Amino acid sequence: MFDVVIAGGGPSGSVCAARLRQHGRRVLLLEREHFPRFHLGESLLPQSLTILETLGALDKARARFIEKHAARFTDDRDGRFARFAFENAFSPTFIHAFQVPRDEFDKMLLDHAKELGADVREGVSVTGVRNLGDHMVVETKDEHGVVHAFDGRFFIDATGRDAMLAHEARTTSKIERLDKTSVFAHWKNVERREGVEEGDIDIVIFRGGWFWVIPFKDGRTSIGAVVSSEWIKEARGNGAKSSEDLYARAIDESPTVKRFVSRGDQLWPARATADFSYRVQTIAGDRWLAIGDAAGFIDPLFSTGAHIAMHAGLSSANAVSTALETGKLAKEAFDPWVSEIRAGCETFISAVQAFYSARLLDYLFEANPRSVLRRSITSLLAGDVFHSQNERWMRDARPRLAALASDQA
Repeated sequence: MFDVVIAGGGPSGSVCAARLRQHGRRVLLLEREHFPRFHLGESLLPQSLTILETLGALDKARARFIEKHAARFTDDRDGRFARFAFENAFSPTFIHAFQVPRDEFDKMLLDHAKELGADVREGVSVTGVRNLGDHMVVETKDEHGVVHAFDGRFFIDATGRDAMLAHEARTTSKIERLDKTSVFAHWKNVERREGVEEGDIDIVIFRGGWFWVIPFKDGRTSIGAVVSSEWIKEARGNGAKSSEDLYARAIDESPTVKRFVSRGDQLWPARATADFSYRVQTIAGDRWLAIGDAAGFIDPLFSTGAHIAMHAGLSSANAVSTALETGKLAKEAFDPWVSEIRAGCETFISAVQAFYSARLLDYLFEANPRSVLRRSITSLLAGDVFHSQNERWMRDARPRLAALASDQA
């Protein structure tokens, strides 16, 4: 009998397993694939470093990855520019984050969970979960077709966008106005800045959407475009047939990105993923929680994916360990945890919707670098949404973002 069985070894599952081991819990983590494996979501936020520090993994990350000290916004349509340095946030526990190739980063976290004593088994898929009242039965099949069942006092769904429990219960729904498509690839020999700004993330706005430009320590750069369905329809009408065609067209429409890659070499053909933003209605139940992308996913504009997953992994482990100690394992016991996760995620969703409504842009490019509003945006970009819900700047920013998102401001 394990204390907790976790399905999924991405950042949420690995962080959860590592934290549960720090609490002395017996943990089984089941991962369908073998790491390392490719994944998007390559830019961490400063608040993510607090989680790595708690787990004892910060020095490992520092040795591997380039530091990210700011987010840079460029609007190619009118030439506006702004750089948000994380040191100007309201409570800058860390003044930088890391840019992380996710294959290497995710494996680092999974291996760290192993080192802390988690029983990690790769190449094992979870095929079903049954609640027997006093424990959970987790049914599996390995890569050789061998089936097995494991008993756990609690179950964590960290299956990523597969969202095993949510899809089984049909509790997923698209987030309004976030029906976007991304096309992306990795490059080498892309133009870079020097010094402390080398690791900055660039967000470049163009007519059809926006680009991310994320530099890695090994010289590679991740470049992706997030575009609207209208832009894709127009591009296809003008002869774009493949993901590579769409990618090349987007680059051609952005003078900034075109300059970045002018001497660069694309390492593999562009890939695409569509309609990636969704909510999950129920993320907690009797003896189970859903975390990370299994609990919903938000457009990658503010690099929130890995950060939300890691925060949910850590906070869920704390909540579950307490519940195992008290014996209060029913759904209602996790209401405070659910409220915390929901509040933080909805703040990010409002910010993304406000960006796409175009109402947030004037605030992003606001001239006064010391304004309270600019510091609020910097704190948001730093990922400080879960622990700041009752702070004054957040109480002001949350309703303002919601109003901007709904075009009522």
